[in-house]
Amino acid sequence: MSPHFGLMDENMMTPEDAALMRAKLHWRCGKRRVRENKTASGVTTLYDALLSGMRWYILTGLAARPEDFSAEALENERFVFHLLKKAGLIDSSLNIAKVQDLVDRALMEEDVRAEQDWFVTELEKFLTRLRVLPFDESALPPEDPATF
Repeated sequence: MSPHFGLMDENMMTPEDAALMRAKLHWRCGKRRVRENKTASGVTTLYDALLSGMRWYILTGLAARPEDFSAEALENERFVFHLLKKAGLIDSSLNIAKVQDLVDRALMEEDVRAEQDWFVTELEKFLTRLRVLPFDESALPPEDPATF
């Protein structure tokens, strides 16, 4: 079950608010899954937090003018990377190829535990740069234990 299932109604939120809430919920859940040694699930959940945070940043107009692209375009992660690279946010400080490789290997159920700390640290630095992190976890709806 998704970390945001039942905790938010995206239809009742602006696209920006929905992307930010999804990023926060997935960050919280992904970190918990990593702590619980559910590494593959944690890595992919944290990657979703990264993508949601990037989409939020774009939707707020901080990286591009929202009228210059469609909502469907934001579902394409390569387009999202392109916009943030063009805005100067994706540079050598975030090795997106290495991040994607680790996510791909996690999805293939390879053991990526040796790299999970690096992964969490890199995503945390980047999401802090985007102003998604830090946030007050107590302001989020309580986590549902049924979310794996």
